[in-house]
Amino acid sequence: MKNTLRVATLIAIALASPLAMADTGSKGSDDVVADPALAVPDILFLRPAGLAGTTLGFAAFVVSSPFTAMAECVDDAWDTLVITPGEWTFTRSLGDFGDSK
Repeated sequence: MKNTLRVATLIAIALASPLAMADTGSKGSDDVVADPALAVPDILFLRPAGLAGTTLGFAAFVVSSPFTAMAECVDDAWDTLVITPGEWTFTRSLGDFGDSK
């Protein structure tokens, strides 16, 4: 009986912890959603498009890497083709379409 109670308590704590931290915002921000009216289209259409852009950018980087290595600009190509779409997809707040730089 004691073990069952302990396991149930640990499961309850494990499940409640993410819920307690869910409204902390991103990067110290108080607002997780920049514009609530734009959050749904952002989740349904733009985030998947950003993921596809990141994937295609990675494929383009792999194909172009021999040429960028000869030109000694691999870091610039990586930043442009992979990092920029990845940051737009994964690090910005929902509904925030402002200039990130």
